[in-house]
Parts: sequence; structure tokens; C-alpha cells
Amino acid sequence: MSGLADTFVPRPDFGSRHQTVIPAPVEAVWAAWQKMEQAGGEGWGPVVRALFAVRGQLGRLKRGGGEAPSSQKDLRENFLLLAEDPPREMVRGIVGQWWTMGPADGRPDVTSPREFMAFDEPGYAKATFSMRFAPDAATGGTRVVTETRVLCLDEAARRAMGRYWRIVGPFSGLVRHMMLRGLRKRAVA
Repeated sequence: MSGLADTFVPRPDFGSRHQTVIPAPVEAVWAAWQKMEQAGGEGWGPVVRALFAVRGQLGRLKRGGGEAPSSQKDLRENFLLLAEDPPREMVRGIVGQWWTMGPADGRPDVTSPREFMAFDEPGYAKATFSMRFAPDAATGGTRVVTETRVLCLDEAARRAMGRYWRIVGPFSGLVRHMMLRGLRKRAVA
């Protein structure tokens, strides 16, 4: 199932895809997703917030202490909206060096889809996070697919991201499963 993310990261170096079918119409699931995004960190649930807090603390320890990590920003603050086709699809993106365990925020100078596409500085990676919503003919519900794609901009970034992905990939998958479970609860409530 191709989508808008193909425009921004057509051939990722790393990625994951998770899906579920929610017994509700597409418009209801889309609306639940919008509310979940608007709720920010609170919308993700305590386990997901805890995983992000652990990452922040590990980064702080790696940097030798310093100030405590800021409160977890929500998806809309960390990831730039790249494309949206309501109620079918949404793609957000971020440029960074997550393997350094530095701040999870993206490059502040990448502020538009055009800048995201054009960014090509070695040592960095570009990532997309997408959500797709489609009618599921077999159940009458909505098939929701979440996909993460990462494109590294040089070989050094690819090696570093590979080491990081081996550790973080399973936790990223856990976050996506929990997010889909939370979306199901909101959509059928």
C-alpha cells in the first residue's frame, strides 16, 4: 500500500509498519486520531511517555548530566506536517541524528515540506511517520496503517542509525502497537 510517504522517503534504509482494523467508520477513526494528536503526550498513555522519558534520561547521562530533559513535546511539535489528505492519510517528518541520544527535536531550520525534501547534509537522517486510514471491506471497519521510514544521508549516518535501530526498533514497534490500541479505544468509545 503506497501512500504520501513515498513522496518524501521512497526507499528507506530503516523502517517499520504496523496495522490494525478498528470497528468504526474511517471518519470516526480519523477524528479520534486528530483528538489523540491534539492531546499531545497525554494522548499516548503512561507507558509511551515513560519510554520517551527513559530516552531523555539516557541522553542526559551521555551528556554528563546538565539540565533535566524538557517535558515531552507532542508529535505535532517534534514532527513537521509534510502532507495530509483528510480523512485518509497524514505524513509528518523530522531531520535529526537520533543515534547521538541528543534532543529528539528535529533540525529547527527545516520548517517546510520543500526544505525537508531538499535537506541533504551528510551525517543526518530524514524520517517520516505516516498514518493511513482505509475502509476494510471484510469487516466494514477501518484499516489503520502506521509506518515509520528513515533515510540516512550518508554511509556514516547509515551505520550509526543501524546500531541505534537495533536497540530502539523493538521499542518503536511497542510504541506503535500501544498507539494503535489507544486509537482503537478512542474511536469505538
